Amino acid sequence: MTVRTYVSTTVRNDRVDEVLHALENVDPDAIVTSVNRSDAPDVPAGVSVSLTADAREAVKQQLDVIPGLECEIDVRDTEDL
Repeated sequence: MTVRTYVSTTVRNDRVDEVLHALENVDPDAIVTSVNRSDAPDVPAGVSVSLTADAREAVKQQLDVIPGLECEIDVRDTEDL
């Protein structure tokens, strides 16, 4: 059984790097699966990241310090995919 944590969020374009850095603090081997951003700093950007194991609590702790950030956290057994 291989478990991964998937995190998806929409954040202002100028905060994307802050979110990615916070998630890399949880798992230095995190896989950035998607970043959709424009050139304008205040336009929303979509971020999707995959982390090793069940990292729900660690993700919540890291992202709770970013004001107004809402995210979807999903834990999946990748052998079932």
